[in-house]
Amino acid sequence: MSDQILYDARDHAAWITLNRPQKRNALTQARLDALAGRIDQASADDAVWVVAIQARGTDFCIGQDIEDLDRNDRKGDFFAPVLRSLDRTMKPVICAARGELRGGGAGILLGADIRIIERGARIGWLHARMGIASISGPATLARAVPKNIAYEMMFTCDYLDATRAHMLGLVNHVVDDSAVEAKCQELVAKVIANAPLATRAMKHATQTPLDLP
Repeated sequence: MSDQILYDARDHAAWITLNRPQKRNALTQARLDALAGRIDQASADDAVWVVAIQARGTDFCIGQDIEDLDRNDRKGDFFAPVLRSLDRTMKPVICAARGELRGGGAGILLGADIRIIERGARIGWLHARMGIASISGPATLARAVPKNIAYEMMFTCDYLDATRAHMLGLVNHVVDDSAVEAKCQELVAKVIANAPLATRAMKHATQTPLDLP
């Protein structure tokens, strides 16, 4: 699985890349577990100050590999391990995406702290169309936008385009397709230029009260 979840730690940044473009970066449970492991690895590495997640190909991630759902021997929690890993890391996470982001693929984006998408990107939860209850929609989307917006997306399976995603505050930056990687590198460099313990402390202070009544 290592060739489909690439990991490169250098110059205080951990670059995690989804590398299954021929399947539009659909993720099996084994690959999801590997992705969660890479996020945890970056979180535990003192030399890593920021985590960047990106993907090869025209689509960031279309969610769970449907063929994997039909296996009788599969065990695991779908995207839950990845969402938990993103939630518990106190290091800044930047996600840069293009193309389609469906279900858990969109959940990865929303689990990041800073989000970049290209102008043609589309975000959607299509689970109801397939008779599947989403994990990532209630866990990420419904916490990022008003519930009525989340419900409409989950109930109708309509996509959200880049312009509306930016208007709703789901993403920080909308850029041309050719500028996705450059914008990500720019933001990674800006974060690394600052004190790592201060950024982690501020992330912890921001996230801790969110679960309180």
